[in-house]
Amino acid sequence: MPTVLRPLLDAIEINHGPRIELGRYFLQLAEEARQIGISLHMGRGSGRLNEVNKRNQDTWKPLGPVYDPSVSSIDEGNSIYIEGQCEGEPVLTLILRRYDWPQSTLREEWESGRFAYRDPDIQMDPGERWIAEAPAAGEISGRVVFVGGLWSHPTFRRKQLPVLSIALMRSISLATWRPDFAIGMIETGPMTRALLPLYGYPPIQPGMMIVGGWRTFESNLIWETPNMLTEHVLNSLIGPDQPDQRNRRDEGIRRARAPR
Repeated sequence: MPTVLRPLLDAIEINHGPRIELGRYFLQLAEEARQIGISLHMGRGSGRLNEVNKRNQDTWKPLGPVYDPSVSSIDEGNSIYIEGQCEGEPVLTLILRRYDWPQSTLREEWESGRFAYRDPDIQMDPGERWIAEAPAAGEISGRVVFVGGLWSHPTFRRKQLPVLSIALMRSISLATWRPDFAIGMIETGPMTRALLPLYGYPPIQPGMMIVGGWRTFESNLIWETPNMLTEHVLNSLIGPDQPDQRNRRDEGIRRARAPR
């Protein structure tokens, strides 16, 4: 089903968290995007994400099965798509996927293949393995929001878009679903060192791997709790006479440990 996009400020619903502050924060993010020539839009489902990915294979690797509704349980009820546009063309994408695991954990869902596949026994390739060695993966459960589908057009890649992307992820996750955990994966390598400062140094652990199947790679797990999401939003709000504080390191966030 095609993704219907609406301006972010028209589409966003603040169901959780500090409503007044979140409202101000969404206005702030929309203005920051506008200042670099981007308008923010929001929709449901992964249809538009897959479309943009296929149109930009020269600068973007093919997406994994977690975003493919033909094999995954992703749908309009459990996913939110964000697109930044310049003159009507997509230049920034990300998607939030909600999982509900009241009796399971990230490790169980990842290693069984259910994280990505509707029916892993049938849909996984022979020999495909998902490995979750990060210790926190065994403790992340409940309502979990996974952020992915991150891409920016090459002409916008020196405009601090990772900072804007992670800010959108935190605020939208909190306002819409208030998850027990918001998680992401950063592929092991130079990108980890480059992105962590821009993301505000969330807790991180290595050990999330995929072998065979659509792609073989190893990534680092990052995660945040509702309190951490809220703290980031409140610390990032800019008052009338305040400088931008979004890169300020909050001591409580920096010292956060693995879930217990």
